[in-house]
Amino acid sequence: MGFLAPFMLIGAIAISVPIAIHLIGRRRAKIVSFAALDFLMATKRKTARRLQLRERMVLLVRALACLAVAIALAKPFTSCERKGPQVTRGPQAAVLVIDDSFAAGYLVEGKPWIKRASDEARRILTQLGPEAEIAIVRASEGAEQPTELTRDHLRLRDQLLALEPSARPADTTRALTRAAHLLSASSHERKTVFLISLVAKSGIQADEAAWGKDGPTLVTLDLRPSAMPNLAITSLKVDSDPGTGTRGVGFDAEVGNFSDTPQKVELSLSIADHVVARGQLELGAHEKKTKRFLAALPAGNRASDASVSLGTPDALPTDDRRFVRATLRDEVRVLLVDGDPRTVRHDDELFYLEAALRPGDREDSGTSVRSITAEELAGITKIAGKPATINLDDFDVVVLANVAALPPERVAVLAEWVRAGGSILVAPGDRVDPAAYDKTMLALMPQSLRDPIDTTWGASPEDKDSRALHLVKWEADHPIFAPFSKDAPELADAKFYKISLLGPTTATSDRKVLARFTNGAAALVEASIGSGRTLLFTSTLDRDWNDLPIHPGFLPLIQGAVRHLARKHALGTESDHLVGASVALPTGDLRKLEVRGPDNLGAVFEGDRIMNRSSVRYGRTEKPGIYRVIGTDQTGATHERDELAFAINLDPRGSDLTAATASALPASGTGGASAPADNTRRIELWHALAAIVLLLLLAEGILVQR
Repeated sequence: MGFLAPFMLIGAIAISVPIAIHLIGRRRAKIVSFAALDFLMATKRKTARRLQLRERMVLLVRALACLAVAIALAKPFTSCERKGPQVTRGPQAAVLVIDDSFAAGYLVEGKPWIKRASDEARRILTQLGPEAEIAIVRASEGAEQPTELTRDHLRLRDQLLALEPSARPADTTRALTRAAHLLSASSHERKTVFLISLVAKSGIQADEAAWGKDGPTLVTLDLRPSAMPNLAITSLKVDSDPGTGTRGVGFDAEVGNFSDTPQKVELSLSIADHVVARGQLELGAHEKKTKRFLAALPAGNRASDASVSLGTPDALPTDDRRFVRATLRDEVRVLLVDGDPRTVRHDDELFYLEAALRPGDREDSGTSVRSITAEELAGITKIAGKPATINLDDFDVVVLANVAALPPERVAVLAEWVRAGGSILVAPGDRVDPAAYDKTMLALMPQSLRDPIDTTWGASPEDKDSRALHLVKWEADHPIFAPFSKDAPELADAKFYKISLLGPTTATSDRKVLARFTNGAAALVEASIGSGRTLLFTSTLDRDWNDLPIHPGFLPLIQGAVRHLARKHALGTESDHLVGASVALPTGDLRKLEVRGPDNLGAVFEGDRIMNRSSVRYGRTEKPGIYRVIGTDQTGATHERDELAFAINLDPRGSDLTAATASALPASGTGGASAPADNTRRIELWHALAAIVLLLLLAEGILVQR
């Protein structure tokens, strides 16, 4: 304890004043014996002792009052460890960066950590004072941020009171960068960033600098608990499992232990909100393991919601459950028509196509393939007295691979089947004559063909590859290209040496160019014919005109194209998206599409928002769970589209709550303010002493009155 005015302690000698008065007042009277009074005084001795005690108490109270006045005038104080940052009141610019990621929902003493952060932020807001210009920046990834500082502290306080954990991971570095940008526009000399965060390592971008040495002063509040162990379901994938029956599916759940101690984890698998399987995992410190569950989808359902969750929720329950949409694989029936059959297998027109549709010739590939020659197509023609040997109703897709122009009667049968709902894929080759196609095949084509061009004609073997074309500008939102990234090298690296050019469009509707070559020519064209679809690939499906079949992108491209034409989707993990992701939904033949999230809120696409579009994008994915899609077709029939439903899950990066090192944060800049020299806080005591003086005077008055 110390004194701001120690010389005032001289006033403590005033304690002698009431003592002196008391002693002077004790004059002894002359004792005269009187027998009658001796008897009376004997009976009043008890009362006399009581009076003596009261006099001594009055003396003590007066002495203490004099001492307390002197000490209060000396202004005593003490010091203690500071629990919060040193906040300077007055004109200045400040930004409060608050962690509102889903990790901020971590339970500390039974309450979410974000409540503690909000209380501390409101305390700082009050201490800064009304002259300070302030902004609140949320540190979750993709959070909406303020555009300027404000003195409207009431509105800022309301924002802090309403603050809740989002479903996104933390992006502390970008939040600090945003704070620095806001402060750079201020004319105040003092600029401070108050970081109220868990400061998890996963939210710090080591390769990005929030600001330089001339940036604002950074004050970091240490509100993080000493230990933050966490268990999380970090991944959930589903695939078919023929070993468990035709309705069998397998679930691979990855669990992460983000703590320094081994953990034994209990897991449960739920399908349609019913627990169907349980399991256990033993995880070491900071270890991840995968648990596989086998189950069957409910009878009568080709798709169902599923999730895997921890048996016992931990301190961060948000990431203890992960969702997936499980769908049985629909088998696609494909008729392949070989326009250039060869006796050498790898030279055959269908060699790479068959391998892509049935990799490894597996029964569980999801595709049933029948290959015929162009001459065998005569079996579909219903000539009088000659029954058809090929029933097109047994197939979903017909592929014409380098097939010469067919006779009009065969084209008529194929066109009628397509208009009724079938689909056809056409690819040219050396046996395709564009002039002959114009005469008979236009009823099956989205666009007429013209003579092919050879980009390598006349080039030396060394220059051949440099003059080849490449696929570019594919429609990334289209279901055919859904498995590929924006710049997918597995497609972009393929070389095309010869392609067919296109002529006028045909009598089709909804024609779309889905991909182009580097010279601007169309590579993939889609159109509708009645209730069916037609798809034209302007190069070959073997290696005669390109080397696409030997690139990794060929298999998913062919399988995606065939399944899209058949309007059937494979059981896959592409329905798993992270919170905040924009999800592409194919429109197909729908005239209205409605998306509903876990909270039963969503969006409706109709009119201009869906017309003439192969897909629409839904971006309101702020809550984890299953999102359902309801579609209305051209006939006005409305029903739930199970194949379009998708799951939204948390980003597993945010589940790792390992603390970042102090060096990972940006250095505190000049900012016109300085960080506190120490972590102590002065507590002034003279106000309490003044109150004690008043109480002593009150006590003295009561004693004298009595």
